[in-house]
This record gives sequence, C-alpha cells and structure tokens, in this order.
Amino acid sequence: MLKLLLALSMSVLCVSPLQAEDIHPVTKSCQPGAKQAHCERWTKEFKTALEQAHKGDHGAQVIVALCLSSGCHGAVTIDRAASCSWHLVIANSGAATVLDASNLRNTCRPMTATEKEEARALSGDLVRKIYKRAPAATDQM
Repeated sequence: MLKLLLALSMSVLCVSPLQAEDIHPVTKSCQPGAKQAHCERWTKEFKTALEQAHKGDHGAQVIVALCLSSGCHGAVTIDRAASCSWHLVIANSGAATVLDASNLRNTCRPMTATEKEEARALSGDLVRKIYKRAPAATDQM
C-alpha cells in the first residue's frame, strides 16, 4: 500500500477543473481490453476510499486526492481543483504529514487563481461536513 501511495504521489498531472457545486468526483467506465480488470479494481477502490474519506479517514483522503490528479489507471475523471480541495482537507485534518504538504504544493501551486478559489470553496465545504468546523485560515497553496 505504501508503494502505491508513493507511486501515486509522484504522478501529478495537469488536469481540468471541477464545477464548484460538484463535490463528489465521478468514476469513469473502464474501456474493454487488457487493462479493464485493473481499471475496474481501481474504480471499486476509489469508491470505497471516497466513502471512507468523507468519514475522515486520512489514508482514504490521500487516495482520493491522488486519484483525482492521476486518474488511477483511467478509473477516475482527472480534476485538479477537486484534487487540490482534498489536499486542503488533509492539511486541515490534523494528521497531515510532510508528504501531504508536498502533494498539496505540487497539486495546488500550478493552478490559476480562479481554480485555487474553487478548491478553497470545495475544501471549506468538505472540512465543515467531515470535521464539523471551519477550515484553518492559513493558505498552504
């Protein structure tokens, strides 16, 4: 699992933004072929991680954030703003590590000001839902 998380953390890509009202990312339909089974496994893992992430599970939040930036082998729609918002949630969790801070910087800093505002709004909603409090006022981007 650690190898997987490290591999995913190294795969930050340029991706398209998420609509501000869409907090729940969308999984994709896996294409038939040699990688279909792998994609289907990741689709299932992502859905489980997303459910656990909404319950405050740090490891699941990391998987969700990384899948949103990498696509997790074609299983998840890549979305930079959503990925950044989950990295901000992780930063607000109280369980963030140095690697989490690095992932946040690598994902969020290249974004436009508009994308960053979108990510802040999404993360604020998520922090309030998950942790029942306002997000920290500091900006880690």
